[in-house]
Amino acid sequence: MVQTLNINEDLLCPEAIADPYTYFGRLRALDPIHWNPLWQGWIVTRHQDVTAVLLDQARFSSNRMGYLDAHASREKRQALDAYFAMLSRWLVFIDAPDHTRLRMLMQRASFTPRQLLAWRPRIQAIVETLLEQIEPGKPVDLVQTFAFPLPVLVVSELLGFPAADREQVRQWTADVALPFFLALGMDAREKWARAEQAARAFGDYARALLRERKQHPRDDLLTAMVQAEHAGDFLNEDEVVANAVLLMIAGHETTSNLLANGVLALLRHPQQMELLRQDATLLGPAVEECLRYDPPVTATVRWAKVDLELEGQQMQAGQKLLLVLAAANRDPAQFADPDRFDITRGVTPQQHVAFAVGMHYCLGAPLARLEGVVAFGTLLQRFRRIQLATETLTYKPMVIARALQSLPVVLT
Repeated sequence: MVQTLNINEDLLCPEAIADPYTYFGRLRALDPIHWNPLWQGWIVTRHQDVTAVLLDQARFSSNRMGYLDAHASREKRQALDAYFAMLSRWLVFIDAPDHTRLRMLMQRASFTPRQLLAWRPRIQAIVETLLEQIEPGKPVDLVQTFAFPLPVLVVSELLGFPAADREQVRQWTADVALPFFLALGMDAREKWARAEQAARAFGDYARALLRERKQHPRDDLLTAMVQAEHAGDFLNEDEVVANAVLLMIAGHETTSNLLANGVLALLRHPQQMELLRQDATLLGPAVEECLRYDPPVTATVRWAKVDLELEGQQMQAGQKLLLVLAAANRDPAQFADPDRFDITRGVTPQQHVAFAVGMHYCLGAPLARLEGVVAFGTLLQRFRRIQLATETLTYKPMVIARALQSLPVVLT
């Protein structure tokens, strides 16, 4: 099958990074559950199969720690003690029943409709402050000036990190995330070492804040997580610290990519941009179409719990699967004319898989959607003309995330 496909099996090859829709689209059409010998795992690309695996808790696991424990030496586990301890408490890497307990408590602490309504004015203010700093008529990188700082400022403020500490928090967050994006350009040992150092420093910092919140509660997510209760159960200190770090990573990485990719899609489809500019009721549908058309997260990983068969392919317990969300969102069996960007398509959150499906559906999805609505709406109303300053765009060499290096534009 590999010879028939004649495909570059390197998931970080230039064609896969520049255009994952064509690269993974070939797999979806010709070998939708494909064994990749370089990655040593299965590549799953059809919407029906991606959804089936995400919903099948009995046969597939999200427990990355089980995989790391099985493949890490004793010395590595000891050297990464703080990092592995933090990861073992992340909601995204825990299976039921522990996941059920933790998610119930996290949901009570964060992203309720009432909280989102209360946060919207502050998000609006942050958006306007960032846009006010852009000088009309001069080329500007919209990633560095807007798409990247906006969610960092929002999530760090909502969690309650002091303004003076937010740059340090951002750096810790970036270092903790290093091993998880299958990126080029950095020695693996350096990634792990920086992640361990950041986990220790961030952990110590967050614990000190939590103890202060217990004594002096505030109107922020750290306090809400400390106080979250369900049936007499509470999050312990390590769980709050670990998942505060997770919220920082997921909250800014996902939304940054949503904003940059969404603006680029609108720039390349000017009629759609003008339609959105004229009709604010399309902001919500536009965000959903951006999530479907060019999602911020390209793929996610699962592990087979048992020997099994999936659509005729025999899998062994412990084997990993790369579920390509971006390919599933362009599946013609799910979406008519899937390569067309259309904000009037009427795609619903239940149809696309940009935030996954099932019990691991992204907890921060409502916040990301709200930031998208506020950001796109304010950007289009403030600037009557937005132009790409270059047609040469590059993406960060990552398998998991779809992230522009920069987005040079001229705003007037």
